[in-house]
Amino acid sequence: MSAALKPVPHADLAEVCAQAVLAQVPLLMREIRSAMRQAAPEGLTVPQFRALLFAQREPGGSVGALATHLGVTLPTASVAVTALAERGLLRVHADPHDRRRRLIRLSAEGRRIVDAAWSRTAAGFAERLSRLPAAQLHTTPQALQALAGALISRS
Repeated sequence: MSAALKPVPHADLAEVCAQAVLAQVPLLMREIRSAMRQAAPEGLTVPQFRALLFAQREPGGSVGALATHLGVTLPTASVAVTALAERGLLRVHADPHDRRRRLIRLSAEGRRIVDAAWSRTAAGFAERLSRLPAAQLHTTPQALQALAGALISRS
């Protein structure tokens, strides 16, 4: 005879989830970054590839915001942006509201490179995830969406 399970208070469940998020998300992000770097084309440095990923996520983002994202100085980010623009991977234009600020967008070729790396990374992850039971695969997307909805500030 099994003992009856006691209900766990909502606040305790939230704490368990918070601890799991803090423990697991950095490990997952490390895997994602590693896989994306491996999928990046030859001839791009990791910061350059990260700059392309930033431009995909933040179209029209500033070089200053890119510098913050990369954890580098504005001149360092500017050099990377110039190199990527010269290779035809980024489009750079002045901010119409502040001519001193430069804004970046992926070019068609930059988008092709990011999309190809994304597809290779997703295929590798899908292969690894295929080892999970179907029930877990069915619930994972909804759980991740709920997690993002609860934790990502939408300002």
